[in-house]
Amino acid sequence: MKQQPTARAGTAGVRVRKHRRRPVPRWLKSSKEVEAVARSRCLMLLSVLSGEVPVTDAIAQAKISRATYYQLETRALQAMLAALNPLAGSSSAAGADLSAAMSRIEQLERMLKRMEQDKRRSQRLLLLTRKSMRTPLHAARRGRRPRARAVSESSPTSPGVSSP
Repeated sequence: MKQQPTARAGTAGVRVRKHRRRPVPRWLKSSKEVEAVARSRCLMLLSVLSGEVPVTDAIAQAKISRATYYQLETRALQAMLAALNPLAGSSSAAGADLSAAMSRIEQLERMLKRMEQDKRRSQRLLLLTRKSMRTPLHAARRGRRPRARAVSESSPTSPGVSSP
């Protein structure tokens, strides 16, 4: 009788799917340009790193020493990091891509700096405009409030209006 997978803590009544084994990629199995030794070592390293095979079994099957295995593993992981790192390229094509990317980054940084300056300038202009709109155009006299009377705009005696 097959045993059902148990549910995780906190998930009552939920079935947990069984992990399935991942097949080896077809391109790695049938690739003509990859040498047989490199292909077998790559498969060995992947199977050990995935936890499918212990190191002892892998080195016994490949007939290599433990030190050689760890050297291969270190080189493989360093090569993987170099290949996946966008800032470090060793080949000429990667170097060209890197220099193009770096020049684009510098161009965008200059553009960002200019836009930040424009933003500060616009904010300052907006602030000054708002301040000027709050203050009245005519200075009010201090003291008593002016009487409520109709004063024509063309009258030379209106407060705050200078005569020509």
